[in-house]
Order: sequence, then C-alpha cells, then structure tokens
Amino acid sequence: MTTIQQDSPTAAPPIASSQGLWLISPFYDLCFIIFSAVLLIVPHLAAGVASSLGTSGWFNANVIVDLLVTAFIGGPHLFATYTMTFMEPRFRERYSKYTWGALLMPFIVVTLAIVNLTLLVTIFFFWASVHVIHQAAYIADSYRFKDRRFSQAGFEQAKLVSRVIDYGLLLTSLYPIATFRFTGTELWLFNENVSRPFETGGRALLFPDFLKTEYLAYLATAGFAFFALAFIVKTIWEIKAGLFHGPKTLHMTLASSLFLLTPMLANLDVAFQGLNVWHSFQYLAVVLYLNRVRAERGLIGSEFVAKVSSRGANLYWLCFLFTLGAAVAYLLVRAGLLIFNIWPNDPAQQHYFAFYSVVLSALLIHYYFDHFLFLQVDDVITPKWQ
Repeated sequence: MTTIQQDSPTAAPPIASSQGLWLISPFYDLCFIIFSAVLLIVPHLAAGVASSLGTSGWFNANVIVDLLVTAFIGGPHLFATYTMTFMEPRFRERYSKYTWGALLMPFIVVTLAIVNLTLLVTIFFFWASVHVIHQAAYIADSYRFKDRRFSQAGFEQAKLVSRVIDYGLLLTSLYPIATFRFTGTELWLFNENVSRPFETGGRALLFPDFLKTEYLAYLATAGFAFFALAFIVKTIWEIKAGLFHGPKTLHMTLASSLFLLTPMLANLDVAFQGLNVWHSFQYLAVVLYLNRVRAERGLIGSEFVAKVSSRGANLYWLCFLFTLGAAVAYLLVRAGLLIFNIWPNDPAQQHYFAFYSVVLSALLIHYYFDHFLFLQVDDVITPKWQ
C-alpha cells in the first residue's frame, strides 16, 4: 500500500463542511445518526414473520434474526473498524504493540468456548453493553467538542459538568431493568412483572450470588433517576444560558430512553439485536465520515481505504465481503470439526465453537479497537469533528 502524504491529493471527493451545531448536516445527522433508531423495529418484524411461518429448532425466529442482522449490518459494521486499524499503516506503526495485542482475542475466545461457554457469553454481553454506551458517549462528546460556545471564558466548568452528567445518564440507563432481572427482584409495570430471568442465546448469564439482592436493583434505579433529573436540570439551564444544543440533547434523550426500555422486553435476543441494528448503522455512518475527513486531510496511509471511503456504498460492500469471508471461515471450522470427529454427537457444541471462534473473535477485536478510537486520543487516527 502506498502512503498518502499530507499534501497529496485525496481519492475521496470533498465533503460539505459541517453545519452549525450538527456533526455534518441536519439531513445526515437525523437520517443516519439519530433517527436511524427507527431501524430497531426491523428485528422485531423479522421475528414476527419467522414465528408466523412456524419456524422452530435450529431455524427458529431468534436464529433467523441473528443471521439477518449479522449478515447485513452487524458484520459490516464491525469490519469497518478494521479500515481504521489493521488496514491503516499509520495505526500499525504508531501503536504496533496495541495492534498485535488484538490477535490474543481469538486465543482467549477459543479457550473459553471450550472451557466455559456460559462465561464467554457473559463476558461478551457485558462488553457489548459497555461498547454500545461508549459509542453513544463518543457521539455526545463529538457534538460537545464541536460547540465553540463552551470555549468562551467562564464556561469551562459548565462543559465538564455537562460531560459528567451525559456520561452518567448513558452509563446508568441500560442497567436498572437489567439489574431487576439479574437479581430476581419483582418489578411490576402496567400490571405485569417485567423481572423475568435474564437469558440470551438460551443461556442464563452468570451473576454473582452475593449481588442478587433487591437493594442492588433499587440502587441502580436511584443512580439512573439521579442522572436523569440532573440531565433535565442541565438542559433547562442551557436553554436559559443560551447554550442549548438541540442535536446532542435529542441524541442523548433517544439513546438513554432506548437503553432503559430494551431490557424490559421478554425476548432479549431480539430486543438487543434491535438495539444492535441502530448502533451498527450509526457506526457505519460515523466511520464513513471520519475516513473521508482523514482522506481529505491526507491522514490515511492506505490509498485503497481512501478510495473505498469516497462512497458509502463502496465502504459497505467491502465490509459485507469481509462478512462473507467470516461466514466461509465458520463453515471451514465447522467442516474441520466434522472431519476430525470432534463432538460428533453434539451439533450445538460444534456450531457454537465454530461461530464464536470466528465471529465472536472478530467482534471482540472490534470492541478492543473501538474503545481506543472513541477516546479520540490521536487526531491522525480519530480526528475531532470540526
């Protein structure tokens, strides 16, 4: 791959400069980042259609939803990360140890898949929840850092307080209902006890017995209520002080509300895939824009990535091809298990081992890299929105 110098022409056409308080423009932000949340109904619709067709066993509604989401949006979104990391010479050069450290992930995943599959699913689920929250916080930060009003003298402390409250709201919104379900504490809403067992993938996630107390559920709820009230008070103050940020407030309100309500649904597999669809679509929109900005500024070290990122369709189809490659790898691992007669009488174990060895390894590497990218510690790799 050739290296693009700072003053080299870019393969990507110029993009429109971002407008006002919007990250890019009202149309782009509302369609691809904020109101793309409407896509979370798609897995529920797919599950409803699958159920009406009487699917069962290994081809039940949950499996169909998992396959559709993974193939068309979940897989492409996780491989989009690789265009900024593995496929970026400057990332590999600047953070070589961190880059190659990602290769430990498949070893850890395969070991846990053999030794304790339930522990692996628990780690995955918890890390996935943190990852989704971190992305929402990154977008809120991007709006905040782009807002030059807070750079005025006297508003530095207000900017810090705003950030703490936003982070607190996002961090606490996903867990109140989930904690009721983990602890088995009754929670009645609309004459229904929503505190059902917390199961995903047909497995009850691990949760320490000493934490299974109703006080933890009430504490999680109190934490969310505190930050929700603080967010409302902060928003009222911002309106009065002339610092109200409409796009960020809309994003925060929608994200925290959906985080709060999702664990309430009975079928957690479909519910979290719904949240995953929004998260993944939003992520692709963000990576596309960041890659185009980096290309324009001569910050991409791969001419191929710069060219592919010139159009959203090109980037999507590249990542879709990577997803198909992962599917082929899954089939090869599954075939190897059959050839060598490993778990011959347990097709479920063969499936989970092959799936987690390939797909989950790639997904956890995606989480591993994204925490670095979302922290925006390197303007060459993750430039600030301007």
